[in-house]
Parts: sequence; C-alpha cells; structure tokens
Amino acid sequence: MKQLRRAGLLLLAFVLAGNTVALAQGRAAKVIVDVAEKREIRDTQPVIGQLVATRRADIATRTAGIIEKVSFEVGDSLKRGQSLVELDSSRIQIEKRAAKASHDVSKAGLDVADAKVKLAEIAFRRQVGLKSSTAFSRSRYDDLKQAAVQARSERAQAEAQMHSAESNLNRAEYDLKHSKITAPFDGVVISRQAQPGQYMALGGTIATLLDVTNLEIEADVPSNMVRGLKIGDKLVAILEGGDSQTVTVRTTIPVQNVSTQTRPVRFTVKLDKMHSGHIAIGGSVTLQMPVSAPRTVVSVPKDALLQGRGGWIVYVVKDNKAVPRPVQLGQAVQDRIEVKKGVAVGEQVVIRGNERLRPGQSVRPQQVNAKPAKPNTAAKRG
Repeated sequence: MKQLRRAGLLLLAFVLAGNTVALAQGRAAKVIVDVAEKREIRDTQPVIGQLVATRRADIATRTAGIIEKVSFEVGDSLKRGQSLVELDSSRIQIEKRAAKASHDVSKAGLDVADAKVKLAEIAFRRQVGLKSSTAFSRSRYDDLKQAAVQARSERAQAEAQMHSAESNLNRAEYDLKHSKITAPFDGVVISRQAQPGQYMALGGTIATLLDVTNLEIEADVPSNMVRGLKIGDKLVAILEGGDSQTVTVRTTIPVQNVSTQTRPVRFTVKLDKMHSGHIAIGGSVTLQMPVSAPRTVVSVPKDALLQGRGGWIVYVVKDNKAVPRPVQLGQAVQDRIEVKKGVAVGEQVVIRGNERLRPGQSVRPQQVNAKPAKPNTAAKRG
C-alpha cells in the first residue's frame, strides 16, 4: 500500500509540474522590439589601411648638461608638462648669479652715464645762452659742446653694456628653466635614450613620445575610387578586433603610385578609451570604400536576425503575436543590415528575446530604449 501511495503522489506531482510548465508557456513573452526603417547606403569595396600617428616627436634638450634625474620609463603614459629629465643645474645657477651681478653693474653704469649727459647738456645750454653777452667764450662753448657729445657717447656705450648683460642673464634663466625637460604633449614613451649621469649635448634626444589620442588612418586607395571621395565624407572602418568605427575623409594626397595606380588618403578617427587601449600604430584597418551612388534601403538591427533551417529569419510582431519571416539580406549598414525582401518599413521586429520565441506565440512588446512606465499610485492615495 505504501508503494502505491508513493507512486500516486509522484504521478500527482508530475501532472502538477506539467500543468505549471504549460501555463508558463501559454503566457505572453516579454520582448524588446525595434522598427524596420529606411537607411541610405552605398555599395562598398574593402580597402586595407593602417593607423598612423599625427604627432610623434623625439624630445630634445634645449641646453647641455649632466643628467641628474630621469622620471620615466618606456611605455609610460605621460601628460603634457610632466617632468621627464632634470639636468644638473649647479653651473647654470652660478652663471645666472654672475650674469645678474654684471647686469646690476651695467645698470648702475648707465645711471651714471645718464647723470653725466644731463650735467653736460645743462652746462652747454648755459653757455649757449651767453652768446649775445660779453661773458661768452668761444673756446668754452666748443669745450662744453664736445663734453656733451662725449657724455652721450659714453651713455650709449653704457646702454649697450647693459643690453649685453641682460642677454647673458636671459640666457642663464633660459638654460635654468630648460634644465627640467617636460613632455610637450600627452603621449606614450616608445623609446628612452637618457640615463642618470649621462652628458647631454644641446639638441640631444632623451626620448621618443607618441600621441596615441590623435590618430588617423592612411590607405592607398585606387585612383578610380578617389575621384568619388570628397573632404568630409564619412565611411565605415573595421578595426582589427572587429569593432566598426565611423571615419571621415580629411584629405587626399596628390601623389599617385604608378605601379599600383593608387593614391594615399587620410581619414580622421575618434577612438574611445576602450579602443585606444587595444590598438597600435601600424595596425591594419579595413575601410568600406563606396563604389556606387547612395541608395535608400529597408534595414533592421542585426540583433533581429536568427538562423533558420532555410536561411535567415526575423520575428515580426503582428497583433501581439510573434510571426517568423524569412528574409533576404543585403549590405551591412553600421549596426543594422539591409533587408531586400521579407520586412516592410515600419514593422516591429524582435531584437531581444527572439531566440526563445515560437511561431504564433503571444508577446508583450516593449520598444527599445523605452523608459519603463511609472507605477500608478493614484488609486492607493484614494
């Protein structure tokens, strides 16, 4: 009896579980939908390009000296103004103090010369005023005139000496300022030529800095395609990792390769931090070059596609039912794809939850990026 009772309980549990599954399967499935819409595209042909840096610099010294400190390593990411190398500035500081002292002396000499000029001119003008009187002396007039000319000449010499002292002081201040070498722009160090204790001559290279935030794509494009490109045209580029990126034609270089019948074209590209951490200068990029005039097509998101037995299908929502549609695909349109046959403009296609749908299943569609409805609390307040 106990065995029969246990078997009966197991059978009852199985039936109840089956009913629960059936009820769950009959429930309308929540799905995310998007709309089939028109997009403008052009037929394209792949052309291989590569990433190039717009800024790459060999960082050079602006003054000579012994390296006292090196603050970077190969591979470091640097910010503009960040310290790279400090030279021993002891000699430069001595030269600056000497130049400052010489400048002060020359300035004092110029002040003395100014005073002499002033006194000589006063005496000369006084003698000129006596020309019509008996107290006028021609020899005294000539002596004072010569003294004024000599005082002005001495002042000019003192002024020249002061300018020379100023130049020496400015040079010492310049050398002292540039004894600390900093990064001229944001970038990554790709080589280092500086070591502590090393003597660096004027213009010696301490590092090579590469700006990885401002990159371009360069591609050798067939001449017949270049004729169809305009400055500012936007194209799709596929990076090595498979990510697509919109790029813009910046310029076409007016140089043609006779053997390949191609011309170099530069494209601007903006890479976010996620991409920039996985790219390298010289990395290959596939550009989708247009080979036809723009045309308007029906497109759906790529997430709407499912692989069926006879090919690709999408689920279209009709009267809150999931209806499978075989589709004939065309060209990719960024994150969407052209549908040549099977879907009309404005129809809702399922892009989330479609892998679990069955033909004719009831669905509760929610538009992609739609904000969830706020709960109705009016009844509770009453």
